[in-house]
Amino acid sequence: EQEDSHIAKTVIDLVAAEIQQLKFNRPLLRDTDVAVLVALKMATEKMQLEDEYKKAILALEESLHKALSAVGVEAN
Repeated sequence: EQEDSHIAKTVIDLVAAEIQQLKFNRPLLRDTDVAVLVALKMATEKMQLEDEYKKAILALEESLHKALSAVGVEAN
């Protein structure tokens, strides 16, 4: 529960910082526009991280299979 609380605070702080930065750079934006832009930015970053993670896992699996084949071990 303490870990969840820490994560929640970190997320809230991140969102607040994104909102503050966007409002500073574009002070005439409406709050709803700011909310949508922040959500889109964070969702894009999440998708990019997931894509990088998947690519890294696939590369690791491929390297593992090659290494196991090189030493004559069958991998499933």
